[in-house]
Amino acid sequence: MQKRNKTIILVLILMLAVGSALAGCGRERGNEPSDQPATDEAQKRGNISVMVYDRGRVPADEGTYEKNRWTEWINENGPVDATFVPILRNNPGEKLNVLLASGTAPDFIQDYDALNKNAWYTSKQLMPLDDLIEEHSVEYKALLKKYPVLRKLGTQDDGKLYEIGAFVPTDINWVFLVRMDWLKRLNLEVPKTTEELYAVAKAFTENDPDGNDKKDTFGMSLGGGFNQNIFSWIFGVPGAGLALEDGKMVYPWKQTEAIAEFKKRLYQDGLIDKDFAADANGEKAKRDFVNGKLGFYTMQWADVKTTFEAFKKNVPEGELVPIMLPKSPFGQFAPALSGPGATPGVINANAKDPVSVIKYVDFLNKEETVKALKWGAEGEHYKLDANGCPVAIDLEKNQKELSWNVDYSMVSNPTDATLKCDPRVMQLDTSTSVGQEYKAILETARKIYLNPQTPIPGYFLNTPALPNDLNMINQSVSKLGDEYSKAIVTKDYSVQEATQRAKDMWTKAGGGKIEEWYNTYYNNNKDKIVTVMDIYEEK
Repeated sequence: MQKRNKTIILVLILMLAVGSALAGCGRERGNEPSDQPATDEAQKRGNISVMVYDRGRVPADEGTYEKNRWTEWINENGPVDATFVPILRNNPGEKLNVLLASGTAPDFIQDYDALNKNAWYTSKQLMPLDDLIEEHSVEYKALLKKYPVLRKLGTQDDGKLYEIGAFVPTDINWVFLVRMDWLKRLNLEVPKTTEELYAVAKAFTENDPDGNDKKDTFGMSLGGGFNQNIFSWIFGVPGAGLALEDGKMVYPWKQTEAIAEFKKRLYQDGLIDKDFAADANGEKAKRDFVNGKLGFYTMQWADVKTTFEAFKKNVPEGELVPIMLPKSPFGQFAPALSGPGATPGVINANAKDPVSVIKYVDFLNKEETVKALKWGAEGEHYKLDANGCPVAIDLEKNQKELSWNVDYSMVSNPTDATLKCDPRVMQLDTSTSVGQEYKAILETARKIYLNPQTPIPGYFLNTPALPNDLNMINQSVSKLGDEYSKAIVTKDYSVQEATQRAKDMWTKAGGGKIEEWYNTYYNNNKDKIVTVMDIYEEK
């Protein structure tokens, strides 16, 4: 029996030895899963999905918004594995609402639209962030102390923080351009009022400003949201919420009606392309502009460089100058500005690993990350000048490899190193005449738009979130503008009739309850509200 037991023990020892050897070989070859516990780093590394705007700007040979040199850099250098989910920049709320309703929305959503975020907050689709940041953040927690406006902008009416953002020193965001060479040719002045704007648009359409003996120019365009927005700014329609008139919050009927009247004159008098309704994304208007066929044009600054260069290539003699928005019966205003902070980042209430999202946000706010995403790679995309600011090595290379990555750093805050460097000047090659003209546009726009005497329209900078029932009313009357669109293109349907129809719709839907709520909120929260004037105080 003893001999038999020894034999069994010996066989077991041999079997264990052989098994250990085979398991070791399997791990070396990578053919078998390891029985060893994962390292602490592997255990801690999360996996999250991140929304990114799809603006259609990634060059084909650079990849896609899901996978490119910058998504790879983020995953190679960051603390989590991020899967990027592109959402078309035009009306992202529509797609995100579907994803949220189906439970398939990204963990980390980034959208600038306050109304979208407010709707998600009221429907409890967003996660409160105070405890997450307090317990798991280093970088962003410090930024909330450094820039208190970020907490103020990101806090909802329940007193909790829901939105993550970036402090951005106030700067221009949009420019309203005029063909100065056309003004000179026709011996006209820059329009200072809306009536003068109409007169100049008429001359640009009818008096052959390009001198080609053809009737092929228009004063303006209504194609695309940006060419529509300019009229809202000119006539003082608030970007968010209701208008404040005589200490009371009201729907801006007077301004809305005046805008429709102005547009109708442009349309009925043939001063704009009558097919503007088919140009929802503004591509037709952009083509007309870069081909030298529009006298006035509105652009977001992010698009100015490429659009301006295309314009100068096609119309080298063309002279573009940003102008102050003409004064309307409601005052004089500026286009929407950037800063003092934007809070596009929110966490899906159903996110499985919100701690990893906070770690991702912290990574985006580390100095090396901010520099990489803003400036590129040192020695490859830029070199430092005597002041420690980047100088582009090859602007064409940067345009191809770097210019389209801005939406990966929407919640990246500037560092002390980057704050002292002007990112817009860094894009310029002032050794060329085009670069010098582009810089002149930047300097002029800053001078005329960053002025508290002609502020951006409206009162609220952070729009308060309507309760769910009122938000549903608000959404149900989102088509009020359709009545005005009909009045613009229909000669015998007056703007006043459209206003009456729209008011009836507003009243029947319960719009009075929305006005009542806004007035109560305004009166009870005056000390908490971030107003448009805070932009200029933070500057």
